[in-house]
Amino acid sequence: MRPTALINHAEPTNHLSDFYYFKNLFDNEALQKIEEMVELGGYQFSKGETGDGETFYTNNRDIAYINPDQYSIWLFEILENCVIEANSKIFNFDIQYVTDPLHYVIYPTPNKPDKLGEVREVGGYLDWHMDIGFGGTNRRKLATTVQLSDPNDYEGGDFQIWFSSTNDIINLPREKGDVLIFPSYMLHRITPITKGERRALVFWTGGEPFR
Repeated sequence: MRPTALINHAEPTNHLSDFYYFKNLFDNEALQKIEEMVELGGYQFSKGETGDGETFYTNNRDIAYINPDQYSIWLFEILENCVIEANSKIFNFDIQYVTDPLHYVIYPTPNKPDKLGEVREVGGYLDWHMDIGFGGTNRRKLATTVQLSDPNDYEGGDFQIWFSSTNDIINLPREKGDVLIFPSYMLHRITPITKGERRALVFWTGGEPFR
């Protein structure tokens, strides 16, 4: 299945051979449809937690967990097809299924009430981590992120990946509507928001654990 008419399907770019990048895949109409989906679906937000149940990476996020339903199925189909294309072009992993609910993530503004009504001195962030998962979630193989916010609407909130082979830290694209797919074992983080608010989608696919 190809993206719907709501999508500007730009040619993907093989970015540093470790990523598959769809530039401006979601146009403003599609992004608005995502926001309407969240409202219509009535998905509940909670404070984000990341870890194995015993050790948690430090983070400051509000997350709505979205399963496929009448409001969200169109989005799952688009993201699944992005993964199929990326995997067939450069990764060639054993991808069998979606591993988790779709995450709609808000990195909140410091010193202002967030989605849960909490005021936090430090803006939204997520410390260094891998998405490969723990225990029952360690079947994640590819992580997909969708940038929902205009980069001019917030400061900080950089999406960074660390390349252990060269000890380089790279800031990844942050244009609104961009989609980025990368292996779940890559170490990455979101730096603290200092002004405004960043919103994103996170989506995982996988299969049998890496060997």
